[in-house]
Amino acid sequence: MLVNLWLVLWPHQKKVLGFVPATLEERVRCARITFLSSRTNTMLSIPLLFFMAAGSHGVALFA
Repeated sequence: MLVNLWLVLWPHQKKVLGFVPATLEERVRCARITFLSSRTNTMLSIPLLFFMAAGSHGVALFA
């Protein structure tokens, strides 16, 4: 998730927001990549949160 955020999402997001100069076509392409990368991060965070909670409270779930 960290690699996805710092190496994929953030550089493209800077172009979409206008922090880095980019053409209109490049902004549209970066917007799509940013959308898919953000969705991937959301889907990866669900199991992460589950296993974080199960690590300390999992005994109650499986006892």
